[in-house]
Amino acid sequence: MEIITILANLYLRISSNYPLMNKVTNLLIGLVLILMPSVLEAQVSKTFPKNLRLLTNQELMSLGNDGMKGDIPTYDLDGQLIDEENPISEEKRAEYISEYFTDESGKLVAIKFRKQTDQEAAFIKQFYEQQAKLAALIGTPAKDFETVDMQGNSVKLGDLKGSIVAINFWFIGCKPCIMEMPELNELVAHFEDKGVKFLAIATDSKEKLVEFAKKRDFDYNVVPDGKSLTKLYEITGYPTHCIIDQEGNITYFKSAYSPQTASELTAAITYLLDK
Repeated sequence: MEIITILANLYLRISSNYPLMNKVTNLLIGLVLILMPSVLEAQVSKTFPKNLRLLTNQELMSLGNDGMKGDIPTYDLDGQLIDEENPISEEKRAEYISEYFTDESGKLVAIKFRKQTDQEAAFIKQFYEQQAKLAALIGTPAKDFETVDMQGNSVKLGDLKGSIVAINFWFIGCKPCIMEMPELNELVAHFEDKGVKFLAIATDSKEKLVEFAKKRDFDYNVVPDGKSLTKLYEITGYPTHCIIDQEGNITYFKSAYSPQTASELTAAITYLLDK
C-alpha cells in the first residue's frame, strides 16, 4: 500500500462522520457532491464496464476538479451500479476506498469501491484525527519559535507580527510535498509585493537541502533541521500548511496534499490582506 493512494482518496471524498473536517474545507464538501452518484442517465451501464484503465496514483493526484466534473457512475464491491435502486449508506462509503477508471480516450468514466485494508483504515482514522486537531487550533495564538534559515539568518515568529505568515511543513522524501512546490512558488510570486512571509520548515539537514536545491527550485524561505518545530506544532502528516494573521493567530491549518491547496492558501491570504 502506498500512502499517496490513501491521500488521494481523502481529498476526493470526505466522511460525514467528521463534521469538524467539514468546517476546515468547503472544497472537500464540493468534491463529495460532485462524486456522489445522483440521477444517472439511462445509458449508464448497470454493471461495471470492461476494458477500463485504473488511474495510477500520480494521475489521480493530478486530476483535480476539472477532471471530476459531472456525474460519474459509481459501482459497489460487486460491480453493480449505485443508484436509487441500489443505494449505499454514507456509513458504508466510509469503509471503502474509491478506485478511478478511464476509457480509451483518458476520460474519467467510472468509480469502483473496494474494501479498506486494516492498514488503510488505521491511516484514515489517524488522518481525520490530525485534521480535527489542526482545525481546533484555528483562532488560537501561534506558538512562538526562533530558528535559523538556510542563509544563517535568525527567524523569530514573534518578530513577524504585523505580517501574514504562511508556513509549510515538509521534507525531501515526501512526494506530495515535492508535487505541490511549483504551485507554491507561484503563490510566492503572486504575493511578492504584499509583505507576506513564506517559511518552509523542513525536517532535513542543511546539507541535504543544499543538494536538493541544486535540482529543484523552492521559493519559500527554507528552514533546515526543523524537527523540533514540527514537534512544537504536533505535525504528524506532510505536507502541512499553516497561515498566521497579522495579530499572530492561526487562521488556516491543514494537512495532506490536494491540487486545491494553492488556491485555498491564495484565498486565505487574500482575505487577510483585504481585512
